[in-house]
Amino acid sequence: MTRRPRLSPTIGRQQFEIKPSRSLAAIFALAHGTALAALIPLAFPAWAKAALALVILFSLWHHLRRDALLSERSSCAALVLEKGAAALTLRDGKSLAGTLSRDSVVTPFLTLLNIKTGKVLFSRSVIILPDSMDEESFRRLRVWLKWGS
Repeated sequence: MTRRPRLSPTIGRQQFEIKPSRSLAAIFALAHGTALAALIPLAFPAWAKAALALVILFSLWHHLRRDALLSERSSCAALVLEKGAAALTLRDGKSLAGTLSRDSVVTPFLTLLNIKTGKVLFSRSVIILPDSMDEESFRRLRVWLKWGS
């Protein structure tokens, strides 16, 4: 077994390219499908169930395009992290700068980044699964988030 060189995550700027994620698409489809199935036994009028189903389907379409397939112009294509700062490069070439929120989540199988930008009232979330980038980049991202920020 070869030993990997020890990274110093606190030094320098780290850039990560984000790819479309089939796993995230499957998770979204499963979650939204479950929500649709939960509508069936409800004692709501048919028009209300239909309206809720449309909202759920729109949510699925939006999140698949923006977060899983990265086909929307506002999808995150790259992430740059520096101590105390984060920047997202969107698919349309725009950049959003901000700070990494403390409520971001880092686990071996899921990384959820909440980035507070000064222009928007809400923070921007980026969901990263292991198939969203190559294995080494995903490892570097998690190490940097755990120890470098």
